[in-house]
Amino acid sequence: MSDVTTQDIDDALERAQALKETAEEFIDIADGINNAARIRLEDERGIDIDSTRTIPLDDIPLGEEALRVKDDTPGVDTAIQTLEDLAEGKIPAAEVNEKFQEATEDLDTLDSTLQDVGAEEVIKASQSSENDNDFYGDQDDETYDDEEDD
Repeated sequence: MSDVTTQDIDDALERAQALKETAEEFIDIADGINNAARIRLEDERGIDIDSTRTIPLDDIPLGEEALRVKDDTPGVDTAIQTLEDLAEGKIPAAEVNEKFQEATEDLDTLDSTLQDVGAEEVIKASQSSENDNDFYGDQDDETYDDEEDD
């Protein structure tokens, strides 16, 4: 008989959805920051589209962090599917505990990664930023005043 209750499955599904939303939001924000930084660095270093040179990952503010979250995100999709299958009774009773444990481990992995990369802090900083352009590292319009005066 299974030790996993319907409430356990529902709680895990809720957690999985929250983790997935956090991961997706972090990736969206990190990609915006990273793209702005990459464009700025390419411009500063004279790297054009035809160049074989690239910007090293270490020079991108959230480069490694975004990759880590992207690598762990498919695990949460698998966990959600497993938990939905458990909730619908599609998993044989003999495998319920094992499948629930596997799904929980996938959620724990993503949760740990999100904590390691400071995802909540990045999201909060993005939300509290009054000017998204400043948050993503774009320059103020004043920088271009000299060009407009020509």
